[in-house]
Amino acid sequence: MSTPDVLLPAGYRLCVHETLDSTNSEALRRAGAGEEGGLWVWAHSQKTGRGRLGRRWVSLAGNLFATLLLRPNCRQMHMAQLSLVAGLALHDAVAGLAERDILPHLALKWPNDLLHDGMKLGGVLLESKLSAGSVPAVAMGVGVNLAAHPDVTDYPATDLARHGISATPARVLEGLAAACDEWLGVWNDGSGFAHIREAWMARSLPANAPLQVKLTDSASRGIYGGLDEDGALILILDDGTKKRITTGDVFPL
Repeated sequence: MSTPDVLLPAGYRLCVHETLDSTNSEALRRAGAGEEGGLWVWAHSQKTGRGRLGRRWVSLAGNLFATLLLRPNCRQMHMAQLSLVAGLALHDAVAGLAERDILPHLALKWPNDLLHDGMKLGGVLLESKLSAGSVPAVAMGVGVNLAAHPDVTDYPATDLARHGISATPARVLEGLAAACDEWLGVWNDGSGFAHIREAWMARSLPANAPLQVKLTDSASRGIYGGLDEDGALILILDDGTKKRITTGDVFPL
């Protein structure tokens, strides 16, 4: 199909599809065929979009589904930091929409969600493909509820149209691509993560916000203590103990 008018930063490419199983899957297939980093994969619809922990991502018409294929030159342990990089880019792309000032309503929730007044507006999914003798490939998938949102989810959801903001997927993708390029430059294959961490926390939930973290077979309650130097969530328990969270679902209370 013809490519919509989307202005990307220099060095990036765009592949547009009417329908895909998922943009992440397509990006990783292309990586397996030798595609270099810097490719954006955009689909107008997804049949089997997914989120963290294998959950289904409900792909409603008019929303944005896109993935940036990356070939980062970093240690494998630093690849997870890209989730925070993508979150920053998503936040800034949405905040940059000109209809009205929505910045006070936005917050990042660890590890990969963008909230609007406490409801899920968008999310990030990182997936990687490791091949012997080649630079690892990372699919940085982003979904944003622009025109509609699912009614039944594990977390309350919303969309921009519900709040009187009209934005096309092409317009948001253009802003997202520019913001990703900027924050990837700051991250610099992990050497600039301290700046990413600081910027992410400045856009996250308020300090000391009460949280519940649900794991597979347990749950913990406490208050938000920011991120540690590696990007893990710090949950401060009632007795003052700081618990380092590297996986789990976070619910503001």
